[in-house]
Amino acid sequence: MSLGLVVTAGIGTVIAYELCRRYVLDKDATPWDVAKKAWQQSWKQATVVGLLTVLVAMLGILTVSYIPTLGFANVIVPLLVTGFFLLILLFWCLPLVARFNNPTGRQLRNGLTLGLATPSLTFLLTLAALLVGFALWNFVPAVFVLPGAILLWWCSLLERFFVDRGYIKPFAEEAEE
Repeated sequence: MSLGLVVTAGIGTVIAYELCRRYVLDKDATPWDVAKKAWQQSWKQATVVGLLTVLVAMLGILTVSYIPTLGFANVIVPLLVTGFFLLILLFWCLPLVARFNNPTGRQLRNGLTLGLATPSLTFLLTLAALLVGFALWNFVPAVFVLPGAILLWWCSLLERFFVDRGYIKPFAEEAEE
């Protein structure tokens, strides 16, 4: 059962992103139709990127497990690098899989490039993720609200980012299609 959750983590995130994107753009479609279309269009790439994300998360957990023996000072840099790549995979690469039709390698390269080329957005996202993590650690029931809120916020930022860079049409024109 847990293997099924690992395999579907990527496509689940892509579907969640697509549902949030539709909400941000005010498009009329039922959640079931949006989820079905996102699944049909992106399940292969999302599964590959999702499994890569799980591997990076496992590397992060392995890194944390070395804290008692090596000490926090010796583990902080690999932990930050692992966390950074996990953040890019989750919040740059998977939304690109949902939004654009490119080969998987290209999606990963574009996500990494965008994450590194826009340090202000990536830093803002890192800050938000840390604040949400802190809030969840201290108030566990927030898990029902905060992940959705951060996803909606990030989706609206990404849509504006894509429009400003000319990757997609502005909201009004896209809503008319």
